[in-house]
Formats: sequence, structure tokens, C-alpha cells
Amino acid sequence: MHRKTRLFAALTGACAFLTLTGTAQANAFHGPYVGGQLGWVGYDIDYRESGDERISGLSASGFTGGVMTGWGTVMDNGLYLGIELDAQTEDADLTVRLDDAELGVDSKYSYGITGRLGTTVNDTVLLYGLAGYQRSRLDYRLTDTDEDVSIRFKDNLNGARIGLGVEYQLESRLFMRAEYSYTFMENERYRVEGETLRVDPDAQRFMIGLGYRF
Repeated sequence: MHRKTRLFAALTGACAFLTLTGTAQANAFHGPYVGGQLGWVGYDIDYRESGDERISGLSASGFTGGVMTGWGTVMDNGLYLGIELDAQTEDADLTVRLDDAELGVDSKYSYGITGRLGTTVNDTVLLYGLAGYQRSRLDYRLTDTDEDVSIRFKDNLNGARIGLGVEYQLESRLFMRAEYSYTFMENERYRVEGETLRVDPDAQRFMIGLGYRF
């Protein structure tokens, strides 16, 4: 092969490789993905009985961990659009002493669907906001300390979830993320032993995740 021909072929191959590499980098955040995440969850709870008994700012906190899966894409202007499903178990709990009773709250799990909107800082960093729906399971325990009688009940609570996150694309299609979110849950009323109990919980989460993009 003539030297000029070999040089031309080499340059053509190099240009094709660089083009493919640039396309891959530009689409680093495109496509479906799966992953796992670990973190901390905290519930801020306001509690009130039908009488004057009222407590605000109760806090139940603990560890949480689970899985997520979703899909996203980057537009030509660098705008990221995505949707995600998540599910995790939780271990947040609290026990508080009332006048003649003891209230216990335990979180068990949560799951939801979230839309993500963000922008790429460069080929490997994505900043995004999130908004969606979350459903959580809470177990309650109300104990009469004088008579040593305990009443247990549970509920699934729904809420709107918002938050912020950052994602870093690693090699081999792996990515890491850090994310904070807050869920505004609905108020609930419970009729227990002739008493009307009102519980108003909100939740916040800080999660670290590792995933794989297909």
C-alpha cells in the first residue's frame, strides 16, 4: 500500500474513532439504567389527640436502602429529561412519652415514581432536580402506661416529593449519585378507643447510589 494511502486510511480511522467517542460522551446519560442506593431517612411528625394533647416536631430517623430503575436522555441543548422508579426498606423509629401514654412510630418501606429534569455540566457530571410521588408505610404503637395496654395500627401515606441531586458518570457504564429529597405527606386521622388521633408526618432522605446504564 502506498504511504499516502496508508496515512489517509489511518487519519480516516482516527477521525471515525474520535467521532464515535464524542458521540458516546455526549450520550453518556442516555438510556435505561438500574442501581442500588443507601442512605438516611428522617420523619418529622406532628401529633395531636382530640383533647389538648399536642406534640410538634417529633423526629424519627434511621437507615434506608433499596433499588432504582429508570430512563433518561440528553437533548441537543444539554437539557436532561428522565423518569425513575424507586423502592426501599426503612428503619426509622421513635418513642415518646405522653402524659399517661407512650407513642411509638416505625417506618417500614417506601416506593414511588419521580421525574428528573437537569443539565449536563460536562461529559461526566449531571445536575438535576426531581419531583414525583412517594408512598410510605408507617406503623404506630400507642401504649397506656397506667394499664399497660398497647394498641397497634398501621397506614400507607402518600405525598409529593421534591429534591436535588448530582450524578457522575464513571467508566464501563457505571455511575454514582448523591441525592436529597423532601416528601410532603398527607395528614391522617385515626379513631382509636374513642379518641381521634391526628398525625402529620413529612419525610426527608439523603441517598448515595451506584448504578449501571445500558
